[in-house]
Amino acid sequence: MKFNYKGRGLVVLALSSLLVVTGIVNYKLSEKSAIETGKELKAYEQAQMDKNSDKSDKKDAKKEEDIKIVDSKAGEANVEEKVTETSKEIKNQLTSEKNMKKATYILDMKMTREKQRNELTQDLNEMINNPSTSEESRKEASSMKLQLVKDQETELKIENLLSTKGFEDALVYISNGSVNVVVNEEKFEKEDAAKVFDLVAEQANVKYEAIKLMNNK
Repeated sequence: MKFNYKGRGLVVLALSSLLVVTGIVNYKLSEKSAIETGKELKAYEQAQMDKNSDKSDKKDAKKEEDIKIVDSKAGEANVEEKVTETSKEIKNQLTSEKNMKKATYILDMKMTREKQRNELTQDLNEMINNPSTSEESRKEASSMKLQLVKDQETELKIENLLSTKGFEDALVYISNGSVNVVVNEEKFEKEDAAKVFDLVAEQANVKYEAIKLMNNK
């Protein structure tokens, strides 16, 4: 039996060429797959980074919001405390025997009253204009400010009316529904006190029990 070595050689050559081509195709496919996989991986990593960044931004925003709320509440509490402290301090100075012995007592107390009231009004304005202040607290601060203005107007009105009644250099301080009145009279009878009580009760719309009257002589 004779073998056709020439034909066999051609077959071997053809198979070798096919293997080479297959190897190249597989390499190209693997390379393309690797590139696509790399792109997908990069896209996935970028998406995760964006997601984490978004979470971080939200957390930071939440923290900032919480801080604003806490700061706002702290500010609200401080203003309420200052309203109480201011009223208490003015009353203490008003009734201080040491202060009442001064020749300039009435003038000094009026200046002190206005100074502390102005500071309190400024604090209330800051709360009202603060974007972090809650709507409820803003309304309360506005109400406090309005009441301060009303009290000041009533005080001046009563002082002027007392002056027309012969009680010059009178001092009036209104706070939380109570009224402190100081007159500066050498002679102050029960009839005079009754006139003061009637006038103050009518103008301040309070009962006699809410009025404290003192004579600085």
